[in-house]
Amino acid sequence: MTKPILGYWDIRGIAEPIRFLLHYKQIDFVDKRYAFGTDDWQNDKLALGLDFPNLPYFIDGDVKLTQSITIMRYLAEKYGMDGKDDQQKLHLHMAEQTILDLRLSLFLILGRNDFEYAKEEFFKNIPVQLKLWDRYLGGNKFLNGEDVTYVDFIANETIDFYRLLYGNILEDFPTLQVYQNRIKNLPELQDYLNSPSYKRWPLFHPMAKFGGGGKEPDHA
Repeated sequence: MTKPILGYWDIRGIAEPIRFLLHYKQIDFVDKRYAFGTDDWQNDKLALGLDFPNLPYFIDGDVKLTQSITIMRYLAEKYGMDGKDDQQKLHLHMAEQTILDLRLSLFLILGRNDFEYAKEEFFKNIPVQLKLWDRYLGGNKFLNGEDVTYVDFIANETIDFYRLLYGNILEDFPTLQVYQNRIKNLPELQDYLNSPSYKRWPLFHPMAKFGGGGKEPDHA
């Protein structure tokens, strides 16, 4: 049987939650990574049979998908990581959209010419958002209670982006710190996290004002 293929740039970006999910479910897949500054992606782009060629893409037999959240939802449904009933699914979809808003807010400042100013202004609103997530988690292990879901991997990655950008941003939110540690210590992820395939840095495209290259933050 042909292995599933996940194609994306050789960064964390928006595909790392997909990698986490696949490794968590111990799926044997091809982690196809494209280097910036080469023609590799352009050579593959129109040859893969994708309806809307883009990165990331996921090929699983006859299933060929693009768009990171579409891929996550497909895998979550296939492997039972999208909630046990309609109510859980609704809450997960709500959490998904909320964390994506938080991620997008960060992405929008990464390309600004006044990045340092925007970063400081942006910081003023972050504690309010993190407090909502801290409260939502409450005493639960994961967003859906005791069970890991696909949204946990998106949330963990997004929170980590903020931690890397601002350093001490989680000091007032111990629940989120414990949550991150809990995910990173999942036994199913250890082979990946301790392998050369896992790259903590860079996070984003080289053009990003932060996380696109250079030295990894000391607090990483």
